[in-house]
Amino acid sequence: MMKKFLVLIILLAFVVGYFGAVGCGPKYASKETLAELEEAEAACEAAKMEVKNLEKKMDQLKEDITAKEARIVELEKQLKDLKGM
Repeated sequence: MMKKFLVLIILLAFVVGYFGAVGCGPKYASKETLAELEEAEAACEAAKMEVKNLEKKMDQLKEDITAKEARIVELEKQLKDLKGM
């Protein structure tokens, strides 16, 4: 009985060790997964470029707003001068 128990324990340890070693080994991505990753990276780079372009456009629009606000002040001054005449 004790001998069977010891053999069972050794066998169980071997099986657990084998599956542990095999299960923890290096895993490589499939070609499909690598293709999806490359596609995701390309989309990410495109999105980054779009963000940069939108930030540039936003800066340009802020400059336009500043110029137009200055023009409004100038026109209000001219209107005030014309009303004062």
